[in-house]
Amino acid sequence: MIHVDALYRPVPPVEYDDDGYPGSDSKVIESMRHLATTVYGYYTLETWFSDRPETLVAKDLVLLFEEGNRAAALAPDLMVIFDAGTSDRSSYKVWQEGDRVPDFVLEVLSKSTWRKDLRVKPGLYAALGVRELWLFEPFGLDLVGHSLRDGAYESIRPLPDGGLPSRALGLEVVVEGDKFRFRDPGTGQILPDHTQTEILRRQAETARDKAETALRTAEERARQVERRNAELEALLARSK
Repeated sequence: MIHVDALYRPVPPVEYDDDGYPGSDSKVIESMRHLATTVYGYYTLETWFSDRPETLVAKDLVLLFEEGNRAAALAPDLMVIFDAGTSDRSSYKVWQEGDRVPDFVLEVLSKSTWRKDLRVKPGLYAALGVRELWLFEPFGLDLVGHSLRDGAYESIRPLPDGGLPSRALGLEVVVEGDKFRFRDPGTGQILPDHTQTEILRRQAETARDKAETALRTAEERARQVERRNAELEALLARSK
């Protein structure tokens, strides 16, 4: 049983589900940097894990961890849960999910939440068995990663270039300029944000369309040459 004084109670939720549990969180995004971080994380990880359809990537989804206790609720800015499936949920109820808890949680600190993020949530996430907890302060650009070991969190050691490895995700977490980013350890490339991904997709589509047009043009020219050769051969045959 989690101690009551360790519970994080979200601000009054907008909705309740049919069982009376919080169904969404009414936290107000306090800055564009906070929003940019969570949006980047959500869309980037959705794309990264697109070949693993049972992976749940969620942003601001209420995490309920004690049946019958409506106050036992957290609302991670971002969480990843492997093998949870991606069916539509108004909340994530641990007891209905085979007691499966997040493998990765990111909390983006803000003026109104930093005390809970730093003082209350780590102990609670550790008690729940969350494999990794990450804290990012978007103005001071402070990034800290915690990995669960023997029921307690240990700080993840930075890489020589300052990035931090996430074993849960198989990615590296870095601060690039003033932005929170994920990096592919295999290629060293920063994973693009949603806008960049869309630009790359459109560029790829344009290149494909041009290639298809060029191929059709070349095929048509080849057919014209074949027809012309056939006409010349027919003329030569008649002239004999």
